Amino acid sequence: MDYPASEKFKISAQFLYRAYLGCHALDARKPRLLSALRCTESALRNPGYQFADDSITTLCNAAQEELSRSAIHSAISRNMVPRGFSDLGYAALFQPTLGDALIKFVAEQGLGEGQAIMKIMTLSSGDRLVWSYEKAVAPDLVHMVFALIYHFGERLADGRFKTVKALHFTHPRPEGFRGFPGSSADDRSIPCHFNRPSAYLEYHRQAMAKPIHSHNPDILTASQRQHSFYSRARFEPENLVKLTYQYLLNLLDKSGLSLDAAAITFGMAERTLRRKLVAEGLSYRQLLEKVRRETCNLYFLEGNRNLSEIAGKLGYSELSAFTRAYSSWYGHPPSQDVAVTVPLAA
Repeated sequence: MDYPASEKFKISAQFLYRAYLGCHALDARKPRLLSALRCTESALRNPGYQFADDSITTLCNAAQEELSRSAIHSAISRNMVPRGFSDLGYAALFQPTLGDALIKFVAEQGLGEGQAIMKIMTLSSGDRLVWSYEKAVAPDLVHMVFALIYHFGERLADGRFKTVKALHFTHPRPEGFRGFPGSSADDRSIPCHFNRPSAYLEYHRQAMAKPIHSHNPDILTASQRQHSFYSRARFEPENLVKLTYQYLLNLLDKSGLSLDAAAITFGMAERTLRRKLVAEGLSYRQLLEKVRRETCNLYFLEGNRNLSEIAGKLGYSELSAFTRAYSSWYGHPPSQDVAVTVPLAA
């Protein structure tokens, strides 16, 4: 779909990177996607970068052409649902209610340069999660965000209650649209309405107030502490330590943890990156250890993963490497602590 897009609405590189990986998970080739976006994978990994909203349109068009499919927003978004603390919005799983979780989840996506783009409107017939950004935005982005919110909400509900009653869009019906979510024959169809005066997700009565079984105040506190470390104030001078911390956090369970990969992303020589980080107080190795240790704490607080999975989520290729690192942090192996929170996998 070719729609005019506002030059002022921005999306974070992390969001576009997740969408890019979501397309690749559908078997779209990375070189084809990057060629359409006219950027490198290194640029998508840079948490300091932002892209125009129509980059999502470009990505969707490239994926649809590559896969010979149409209207794949829901399929891409399904692959964007966070699976660990290195993914945008995962900590929202531990909010007290569905409404709290959805608002927090949207806020963590890095859309609209930190402005609130959605709000809850309470009605007697059922609450609405309304797109509240007043300026024009690429419809493909809105469609993808709504699909992502739907899939995330379904994960939170876990079959215990109904979430979205209908979706309403201001843009025209996408070409080739055959229903939502439409990924398999088992998906129940959600009514979608197009060319409406406003865009919103319409929820079943009382859905927003439903408690979340995974609610965990300790995780919320720890993740907020972690976020406060790497978050950069709007007018703050460049802080390479914070930027690198966020870069590493986003990629812990993916790729790009080497100093060489980070230097390429930040457009400087390895020696320069190493020197600048040390000048700001932490070496690259120290930062990687800090990210791993603090994120490890979140997984232990989560309490439902075995040690091998935690090791992989922290970027360790082998459990033995994680065990050595953990022992150096705390003076004892992780098995001594994980037994308190989660039984080891057989």
